[in-house]
Amino acid sequence: MDKNVQIIRDAKGEPEFAVVPWREFEKLRDAASEDVFLIAAGNSARKDEAFPADVAKRLVAGASPLKVIREWRKQTQPDLTQEKLSSDSGVAKLYISQIERGARGVGKKAAEKLAAALDVSVETLMM
Repeated sequence: MDKNVQIIRDAKGEPEFAVVPWREFEKLRDAASEDVFLIAAGNSARKDEAFPADVAKRLVAGASPLKVIREWRKQTQPDLTQEKLSSDSGVAKLYISQIERGARGVGKKAAEKLAAALDVSVETLMM
């Protein structure tokens, strides 16, 4: 790290900000970009799924994975209603509705059919 780095401290004397020369910033930014690329490549190689932050937040918060994923997919497939998902997967619309509301859990066989229709892993739907 360049010796021209300036540390800005908070009222307690703890480091709060660092001011770095532009060249150092560019090196850090480029390294971070490379890390993001490598992480994405690793996820892809392991077949890990990646979701937009808003989708991930809803999943972590405990929302129905089926509902969250269907609504996310609906952004690119506007006709992806529960009825269309039922038709695509062979899973009853009433059962899909119950899963999305949290009234019933998703069974393994239904999860397999729904995951195939939504192009996600079975594990994602069974979170």
